[in-house]
Amino acid sequence: MLKVLMFGHEIREAVEDPEVEISLEQSVSLRQLFEDHQAHFQGLMPFLESAELMLTINQKISTLDATVKDGDTIKITHQGSDQSADGARWHNP
Repeated sequence: MLKVLMFGHEIREAVEDPEVEISLEQSVSLRQLFEDHQAHFQGLMPFLESAELMLTINQKISTLDATVKDGDTIKITHQGSDQSADGARWHNP
């Protein structure tokens, strides 16, 4: 099981469930995971397009091209567009 945890008030309002478990048959990129499971992640797309999310896989900052596999934990954190309030803005191409 792959576990996806989503943090931040705006994200939690945009998605139906901020904690998702997905069974993977094989390794896929984060981008492919989001595309294959749009029902879970559709609410994240505006945040991804505006580069307002920090993505981590097993506590390591990652990009959409990073590979995930069964057993991994993904954390998605909203960084917001107000850099003075958030302290940093992460770019995930």
